[in-house]
Amino acid sequence: MTSPKALRRDARDNIAKLRAAALEVFSAKGLNAPLDEIAQIAGVSIGTLYNRFGSREALINAVLPDVAGHRLQSLRSDVEAQPTARGRLEAFVRGMIALQQDDPALNDAILRRFPDATAVQGVCEVSTALGRQLVRDAHQEGSLAPDFTEDDLLRLLWLAGTASREPSRPAGWQRILDRALASAWLDCAEQPSVAPQPRNGTAEPTA
Repeated sequence: MTSPKALRRDARDNIAKLRAAALEVFSAKGLNAPLDEIAQIAGVSIGTLYNRFGSREALINAVLPDVAGHRLQSLRSDVEAQPTARGRLEAFVRGMIALQQDDPALNDAILRRFPDATAVQGVCEVSTALGRQLVRDAHQEGSLAPDFTEDDLLRLLWLAGTASREPSRPAGWQRILDRALASAWLDCAEQPSVAPQPRNGTAEPTA
């Protein structure tokens, strides 16, 4: 792409409009959204889009890394605020699945649907490395079963991302993923999702 400093004002305006339109369309429909639609929203021809960015991957690299980096950094902050390795890994999985459901563009980037978009892939690799480290930390803590591997975590997130984009996915699909992770903890009773209630309906005293 030509350096914006060397372009006329109208050309720079077209680039800005294309970037804004691309972010809007990719965020709504994913990274394989029609480029014609992006050009139409920007008010330019498809030829102008290719003239300014050259390819879909270059357009992705131009608009997505900053947004993806911000959202993934926010997730990292939430994860690191948890006091235990188990809590950090659970927060990571919940947060990643939420991002995949909420943002089709980020989901496609995490699933590496366009591997030649190297800038955004680099951003996602940072979170992949974080996930791998969280699995190692949970193993060291003794809370995660040794046979749950770093690759198992990535497979779980791949399944979540794929299901998020599938219109015919069955209801309750996320419950299966939740149970898969829950079964990997060595003490499933350590952090129950719902506190047990006494049979007489009164609160039990705390120690």
